[in-house]
Amino acid sequence: MKEWPAFNNIYKSYFTEGKYPARSAFGVNGMAFDARVEVECMASKSPEA
Repeated sequence: MKEWPAFNNIYKSYFTEGKYPARSAFGVNGMAFDARVEVECMASKSPEA
């Protein structure tokens, strides 16, 4: 979680301010491959009108 501020700055750069997707964070130890972060997402696109 000590890297949360840096991650948050990068995350915010991809979205319009005030329209950030919902998210959650969990501090853990021992992730596979010595990973420091894991990101999961779901996306949808509205049908063309």
